Amino acid sequence: MASVTARRVGRGRKHKDRDWGGSAPAPVYIPDPVAIPQKNESLDRRIRNLEALGNGVFLGNVLASYLALPGLVGFWPMSSVQRSTGVAYDLSGQGRHMNYNGNPAYTYHNGLVPYLDMDGTGDYLSLADSTDLDITGIESIYTTGAAGLTMGGWFWTNATGSNQAFIGKYNSDGWVLNVNTSNVVTMTADGDSKSHSVTLATGTWYFFVGRFVPSTSVDIWINTAKESETSGIAASLANNAHTFLIGALNAGTAQLLYGRAAMCFLCANALGDDLISSLFQSSRVLMGI
Repeated sequence: MASVTARRVGRGRKHKDRDWGGSAPAPVYIPDPVAIPQKNESLDRRIRNLEALGNGVFLGNVLASYLALPGLVGFWPMSSVQRSTGVAYDLSGQGRHMNYNGNPAYTYHNGLVPYLDMDGTGDYLSLADSTDLDITGIESIYTTGAAGLTMGGWFWTNATGSNQAFIGKYNSDGWVLNVNTSNVVTMTADGDSKSHSVTLATGTWYFFVGRFVPSTSVDIWINTAKESETSGIAASLANNAHTFLIGALNAGTAQLLYGRAAMCFLCANALGDDLISSLFQSSRVLMGI
């Protein structure tokens, strides 16, 4: 008897073609699995849940992006701290740990981002001068166009109308990011400086970055807004013996910060605009900006 080949078509699981032999019965229909109905969540709640889940690993990704910066001299995110002394560890692996002065408090923004809270009355971090902190912007190990200086981090002030320093190595000369009594933030690199047009407000996080490009520019960023001075820029920075500080100037005797500092960094390179922008974009969600 001639064989009859049958194939099931339509929905459900498919069978291989087979010889049913003669008058074959119809193929058995196997239905698809039944989907179990799920609870209907609002779109807003699902977005919030995804953000919360994503931020759990996002902090690590952000910290890793700082560790990959060209010419990195030090990175102090305020996440790794010596319990007995308050020393803020340098996560760059170069051992430039910063000394704890006064009684600032380490804490967390939104329970996630570590920062140092300073009260403006003797609180700051300090690191004594060393050869590798003597950044001139013309180090021979870097190519022309790469050499320079870039520094910054996330900062917050609790009060305006006073001189406050964020990060730098300055005492009448040197380099620093600070804010004046008119609430204007300035990047100073020896005799060259640039003040930003944004007026600083209290109670919010800002991403400040200052950059010195030899013979080219002094630049300052507040979040994504970059402003530059390009006239008469020096070919290099002077080698000075000042203490490197976060939250103060002049070895901790002036311009003490009443506010917060997080993810602070220092590079002996003039970082590119896109790289600086990427640092802001990668971390702004964590800071609520």
